Amino acid sequence: MNDKDLIILLHIINSNGNINRLIREGLTYKNITNLTSFAIETGYLSYENERVLLTKEGLQFLENERGRITKRNKNEWIQKDIKSQTPLLDKSVLFLPNQNELTF
Repeated sequence: MNDKDLIILLHIINSNGNINRLIREGLTYKNITNLTSFAIETGYLSYENERVLLTKEGLQFLENERGRITKRNKNEWIQKDIKSQTPLLDKSVLFLPNQNELTF
């Protein structure tokens, strides 16, 4: 198991978030299920009354390792939208985009 993915999972559960961040990291739903089962087996999570909660050990692990998931490089915060980029044009060219093709 990847420690970074485990830290993200614990952070999501602690903040009552959704798993879209793990999906963006490249995990499948099956991987997330296996990761959750691993966290329960290691004692970081508990499953009680149909709820998944952080244990004291899980909260301690999250506090100690939280710095590993923060993105310090601002270029990693927002992904580039490659499909909207246009090729480099000469300064004398006037570019008028097709209004039907704009995505924003």
